[in-house]
Amino acid sequence: MTARIFHTSDWHLGRQIGHRRYRRDDEFDAVLNEIIAIAEDFTPDLIVHSGDLFDGPRPNLEDLRRAADTLRSLGNIAPTVVVAGNHDTRVVLGFLQYMLTLTGDSSRVRFATGADGLVVADYPAACGEQTIRIGALPYLHPNRFTYEFGDPAATTASFAQQMRHVQADVARRLAVGRGPGDVLVYAAHLFVEGAVPAYSERQISLASDYAVAAAGLPLVDYGALGHIHKPQRIDTIGFPAHYAGSPLQLDFGETKDTKSVVLAEIEPGRDPHIELVPLSAGRRLANLTGTLDSIAQRANRIGDAWVKVIVDTDGPITDLSQTLAAMLPKATIVDIQERRAGATSEVLDRSAAAEVPGVTDLLRDYLTDRKVTGQQLAHVLAALAQIQNEPDQAEPAPCCEENVLNAAIGGHDITDTDRAGLLHATGTEAKAAC
Repeated sequence: MTARIFHTSDWHLGRQIGHRRYRRDDEFDAVLNEIIAIAEDFTPDLIVHSGDLFDGPRPNLEDLRRAADTLRSLGNIAPTVVVAGNHDTRVVLGFLQYMLTLTGDSSRVRFATGADGLVVADYPAACGEQTIRIGALPYLHPNRFTYEFGDPAATTASFAQQMRHVQADVARRLAVGRGPGDVLVYAAHLFVEGAVPAYSERQISLASDYAVAAAGLPLVDYGALGHIHKPQRIDTIGFPAHYAGSPLQLDFGETKDTKSVVLAEIEPGRDPHIELVPLSAGRRLANLTGTLDSIAQRANRIGDAWVKVIVDTDGPITDLSQTLAAMLPKATIVDIQERRAGATSEVLDRSAAAEVPGVTDLLRDYLTDRKVTGQQLAHVLAALAQIQNEPDQAEPAPCCEENVLNAAIGGHDITDTDRAGLLHATGTEAKAAC
């Protein structure tokens, strides 16, 4: 009478290293095959993916194929439920469902997307005496919160208050018609208070205003959580709830994290057996910091890895990138910095992919230098995140420079409007060019 649940999460297919320079296709293929092999050996009754199949809203065709093939394989092992994460979109997951439909595998894989709201489904356990009832809640974006509220006042409440209503509704709907031997599972993509981030997650989604109270989660037999990339158990809930974490180390803040999947065996009336099975297929990430001599002493222990290097030095080192490449022949060096007292300079070399600060980091540094901190800083960064997360606008009208270029290529005359716009935008230097 034991129900067996296999939990994986946060694949982030398409994630790259070194400011989108190095793809990790071979690693993703290897770790997904490892996940399939573990699932085959475990023979679960239900497989749960708790969100973020992809790293961005527009995955390429290769990553779509990779996701479809893996989900098809998992669906052949056991019914599979996939929760939409904050990096997933309803359109992409809908197309993925269509791809599985073409091969006749859609009935074994179900997606909980923002359009569906909470999905409640029952799956019989192999023992034939139990039913696994899952409540799968897709990521609810704080700026696009859509949910069916019985109380109209809830629609104008804060995100935390709204989530309390949502969790209560999940608990109510899971309890309706529950049999004495049924096993309840809650799958969700959210940030639960007390969870330890890996900080490779989107930072705005980890703000305290968007944390879900642990005590408010529905009381179930197992909580399959996604969104946090560091594998961990949430101990303040009263039932086993785990973040399965990402299958690969996604950022250099995760160099000490052991990636895993979660195997849960649950029998009513007994303590559940939870096992974290480590994943080993991906390349590890490593930070090397110190003087050139100290780095040389540790270099032989690095092996095949993605490496970020910070060299402590009194002055510039000639041919530093070539020296480090010779020390680390099996590694891929994605960033090199020279660190001197009072200054840090980045090594500009084509053999090392430089980590370019993002707009959010630049704005945070700018405001912090001008004494904008605390809640004020958080609100400004939240506003930036809202702008960045808005859907792309329709194709913009061509600018005057583009019109001038197209006219020149096509042998047409430049209009007075375009000429005036170009002169206004670029000043007198453009006058001669026109």
